[in-house]
Formats: sequence, structure tokens, C-alpha cells
Amino acid sequence: MVPASDTFSEPTNPARSLKFSLENKIAAGFAAALLLLVLFGALAWKNARQFEDVLDSGYHRHELLYQLEGCVNHLVQILTESQRYLLTGNEDSVERWAEQTRFAERAMQRLRQLTADNAAQQSRLVQLEPLFHRLVELTGRQNSIRRTTGLEDAIAEIDPAEIGRLMDVMGEIIGRMERTERALLRERGATSLQAIRNTTAWIAVGSLAALALVAGAYLVVGRDFSARRDAEQALRRSEQMFQRLFENSPDAIILVDRGGRIRRANRRAGELFGYGEQQLAGLQLQRLLPERFRARHAAHFATYFAAPRAREMGAGLELFARCQDGSEFPVDILLSPIEAEGERQTLAVIRDITERRQAEKKIHSLNLNLQLQNSRLENANKELEAFSYSVSHDLRAPLRHIDGFTGLLTKHAAGVLDEKAQRYLKVISDAAVQMGRLIDDLLAFSRTGRAQLNPGPVDSNSIVSAIIAEITGGNPDSRIDWKISSLPLVRGDAALLRQVWVNLIGNAVKYSSREPTPRIEISGHVDTSASETVFHVRDNGVGFDMQYADKLFGVFQRLHADTEFEGTGVGLANVRRIVARHGGRTWAEGRPGEGATFSFSLPLNAIPATDNPSASTSNS
Repeated sequence: MVPASDTFSEPTNPARSLKFSLENKIAAGFAAALLLLVLFGALAWKNARQFEDVLDSGYHRHELLYQLEGCVNHLVQILTESQRYLLTGNEDSVERWAEQTRFAERAMQRLRQLTADNAAQQSRLVQLEPLFHRLVELTGRQNSIRRTTGLEDAIAEIDPAEIGRLMDVMGEIIGRMERTERALLRERGATSLQAIRNTTAWIAVGSLAALALVAGAYLVVGRDFSARRDAEQALRRSEQMFQRLFENSPDAIILVDRGGRIRRANRRAGELFGYGEQQLAGLQLQRLLPERFRARHAAHFATYFAAPRAREMGAGLELFARCQDGSEFPVDILLSPIEAEGERQTLAVIRDITERRQAEKKIHSLNLNLQLQNSRLENANKELEAFSYSVSHDLRAPLRHIDGFTGLLTKHAAGVLDEKAQRYLKVISDAAVQMGRLIDDLLAFSRTGRAQLNPGPVDSNSIVSAIIAEITGGNPDSRIDWKISSLPLVRGDAALLRQVWVNLIGNAVKYSSREPTPRIEISGHVDTSASETVFHVRDNGVGFDMQYADKLFGVFQRLHADTEFEGTGVGLANVRRIVARHGGRTWAEGRPGEGATFSFSLPLNAIPATDNPSASTSNS
């Protein structure tokens, strides 16, 4: 027989087993409840953080849109003030142009900061900035030309079509950036709404699960108030952030229920519609619409609540809002569905776009003006071609006849004419020759403006050496004291730049010819601070009074009579035109009896991106 001790184990204590089983169940239930509470609390915290990020992104997007609109306004003002100065010559317009340029540069800097996290927007900004600098350069150069040589030269030198194209391209780039930001704003708005729903749902589910587990553990384990307080604090922070965004938004925001009644409105909404701080709450939304839109709005409003979603209201339509005093203004409206106060409501973000519409109208008007100016320039160029043809074919032949027959008459009647009559005939012949030379110079001036530029590297040293050799005839004993410095290499049209050097050096030789020892200095250097190469031609000749400096580069403007120094008054005008077509500038300094210095500069990148010969000829 097997002993009893080997057959039966120690009797089990039911109470102890029940206690052990209950403790396990309570511990497991408490652990599960704690785990669920921690899990749901973490999810709620995550959603709260997500909502906070969305709000911060909303601030960011709104500020970026504000900067984009400001940039558009500044660009329009830059062009407007430049055109105003072009037409009126009022220096206040130049100051306002400079002020708007600074504003636009600051807006560009802020845009660079705001788009640092968006490679696509940064890429568009990289495209926008050189266009902006090009606009500032063109309008600034136009202002400078208007100030120095007058309206016609300013219109002739700066191509309005290029400015229009710049404005169009910049408007298109800014429009793409704005559409991108609006899309992100709508996306973030939808994300924020989803975050609110998720937070509310997770808190509700977590609370119910905790209550079920606590009840399943026979209420042994108390409710975990700490986790609940954490979740409530996260929700409270989210609500506070939403409240700050709602009240401090730069746009008007109103909350509307299904019945079309305004439940809540921020401070900006009251300011925009002309109501007091609490007057909007309780009003019907239709009170903010012009009467002609109210019937159509009621149908659209009902349709929206049937299938609510975040979208732009009236996309592609012109929307208007109505103030308390009955005045109207154009608006953009963004609608987003939201759960508030236990029901489905709609959050409407309203922006006054009056300034934007005005800017669009100004741009349209400026484009029309530019088209009109282009048409006038085209007509002027056609008239110029006809005039040049007339001068070339109709005036030269009579002048040759006058000169030729005067010579024949002089020979034929040499024995009959007295000395005075012969002198009269010589004056007629000299005048005909001078007139022919003047016509040749005028035609050359006209051709200079129409000729197509052929850019390439230009060695000014070899050009200057060849010109001096032609002037001196290769005579090393020439009494002119030449001081020639090494000249930097530039890029431009070699033939036209040679004409610049011919005119400047020829003038220096002519106006210093009466000095016992004529001295001519030619120098050049690169000015990196101004991004240009500067050249000087200095002589010790008769000089000039600085009060007449602006007239030196005008057509037919001469400070000396033909009896003193021969000339037609076209050479320096040709210099200015050629240098201007290369994007450079010309100036002169001098004093009577102490010589003169004529200078010109060429930008380091030499020829402008767009060369328009027709624009250069309108003043010929």
C-alpha cells in the first residue's frame, strides 16, 4: 500500500487561494487601468503638442502672407513713384521711391527668414530677389536720367516693356508663393481641427476605460486624478492657445452656428465691420453681407452645412462685405467646420483685400500706360527712320551742289570777282561743308542708337594706343605730353567703345592744342564697391564752367564758337549714348583755363541683359 503522505498533497486553503486570485485580479486591473491612463494621457499630450505646432504654424503662415502682400504693395509703390517722378519731376517722388525700396528690401529679408523651412518657397524667393533688384536698378537709373538729362532721355534709355515684364513675373512668383501658403494654412487648419477632435476623443475613451477597469476591480483602486488633471491642463493650454489665436489674429474671425447666427467674433472683426467689441455676437451673419448677396448666400450656407469642409468661399468670385454704416469692401473668406459648444459650427476667417484690389488696378493701369508708351516709341522710331532717309538722300545732294557750284563759280569768275565776293563764296562753301559734316555726325548719332550690340572682351589699351598713333601720325616728336596708365579689361561692343575713346581723346587734343605743352592723361581702375570700371581722360586745355556741365553731353550743345574750335556738338552726345547702352554713366569736371576731365564707367557685367536699340533712338 502506498503511504497516504505520498498519495495526497497538502490541502489547499480556499480563502487564501481566493485572496491570492483577487489580489492578482486587482493588481492586474490597476496595472491595466494605469497603463491605459498613461497611454491616453500621452496621446492627449501628443495631440495638444500637435495643435500647438499647428497654431504656431498658423501665426507663421499669416505673417508670411502679410509680408507677401506688403511686398506687392511696395513693388507697386516703387513703380508708381518712379513713373510719377518721370512725369512730374517732383523730387518728393524720388524720396518716396527710396523709402518704398527700403521697405521692400526689409520685406524680402523677413520673407527669407519666414521661408527658411520651405525649400520650394526659398527657391521662388531666389528667383524673385534678382528681379526685384533689377526693377530697383531700372527705376533708379530712370530717375537718375530724368534728373540729369530730362524726360525724353529717361523714356528713351529705359525700356518700359522690360519693367512691365519684371512686374508681371514678380507678380506671378508672389502669387505662387501666396497660393502655396494659403494651401498650407488650409491644411494646418484642418490638422488643428482634427487634433481637437482626437484630443477630445482620446480623453473620453480613456476616462471610460479607466472607469470600467476601476469598477471591475470592485472600486478598490481609486480613480487616477493625476492623469486626469494632466489631460485637463493640456486641453486647457490648447484652449488658451486657440483663444490667443482667435483674439489676436490679424484677420477677422467669426464663429457661426447652423442657424446663421454669430456666436463669437474677435476684436479685428469688430474693427473691420464697425461694431463694438460685443455687438457682433448674436447678430445674423446676413447683416454683414450686401443685400444683393443675401438670397444666394442662404442657399450656399445650407449647402455648406450639409457637407462641411475647409475651403475658400466663393473661389473665383468677387466677394464683398458690408459694414455697419452701409459701406462695402472686397474680402477673401476661408471656411472651416468646427465642433464647438456641443454642436457643428463654422469658423470663418475674413480678410479685407481692398488694398490688394487697388494694387491690381494700379498694375493694370500702369501696364496700359506702358503699352501706350511702347506704341508711341514705335511710331517715333518709324518717324526717325523716315527722317534719317530724308537727311541721307535729300539733303546731301543739294549741299554737294552748293559746294561744287561755289567752287566752279570761284574758278570761272576768278578775274571778275573782287576779294570780298570771293570771301563770300568761301563762306558759302565752308558752310555747306560744315552742314554736310553736321548731317554725317547726326546720322552717325542715330545709327549708334539703332546698332545691335556685339558684346565681347575689349582691350582698351590697344584701342587707345591705335587712336593716339592715328592722331600723332606716328610722330614720336609730337609736342603732346601723353601719360597713359594701364587700363583694365572690360566687356562690351569694341567698335562702339572705340568711338567713345576717339571722341574723348580727340576733344582732349583739340581743346589743349593752344597750350605751349599740351598734356593729356588717360587712366582707369576697377571700383569693386560700385561694381564698375571707371575711365578718365584729363587735359590741361581751356576747361569749362561747371554750371554748364549738364549741357556738354547734349546734341548740338557747344560751349565754344566754331571760330575758336571746330565741331558739331554731337561727339559727346554720342559718348553718353554708347556708354548708357552699355549700362554705364558719363560725367565731366573742369574749370575755365585749368583743363577738364571727362569720365565714364562701365558695369563689371558690362552690357545689360536686355538691349533695346529702339529705346535709344527715340531721342535722336
